Amino acid sequence: MNIRVLVACEDAILGAGMRALLDQQADITVVGNTTGPGSAAAAAQQEPDVLVIVSPALTVEHKRELAALSAGTKVVLIAKAEYAPRSIEALRVGVRAVLSPDTSADELVHVLRTVSAGAALVMPEEARPSLHRLSDAVPPAPAAGLLGTLTPRESEVIVLLAQGKSNGEIAEKMSISAATVRSHVHHLLRKLGVGTRAQAVAVAYESGLISIIGRNSGDRDGTAC
Repeated sequence: MNIRVLVACEDAILGAGMRALLDQQADITVVGNTTGPGSAAAAAQQEPDVLVIVSPALTVEHKRELAALSAGTKVVLIAKAEYAPRSIEALRVGVRAVLSPDTSADELVHVLRTVSAGAALVMPEEARPSLHRLSDAVPPAPAAGLLGTLTPRESEVIVLLAQGKSNGEIAEKMSISAATVRSHVHHLLRKLGVGTRAQAVAVAYESGLISIIGRNSGDRDGTAC
């Protein structure tokens, strides 16, 4: 499978470097470079499998633009994520992955392949502690209400989705088939009232669902404080 990638970057040198890196991959073809304002037109013309946006070409504050682009292709946003809400907002509007500028070349390539396959979403490792703090600060009522609609297996799946696991990784972790994982994800999206895995994770963090599942798991394991 050949992955068609469009890069949106305002820094010509950085954009050229990323293109040179990706062109070394046998299964990745960079179909062009563009800037933030030209992203929509370039994406419509080139029809990439993945659009990589390097901030500040577009940032999470450009919600309308990111949402429109995410509706037409899979978007990977490379931007600083010092605090959780930025990652959450990006996932909310449909971005499939939020990466730090410090992400390694190997990890970037891995993410492009994973996102292209439609199997996972990713957010920066350094943002996750903040996300858990955000989740802990949310009143428990929304989480309790959502948790009551989920089966134990679905609760396990949403936690693994929040960790950026692919369908294959979830299947291996839970010792179930990939088809069963897809069924669980489908039911999760319906129950959480969202259209994408990324939005499901955003809801799970914003509502406190991830936090309460973690606490319940700790209670069962006898590790809760």
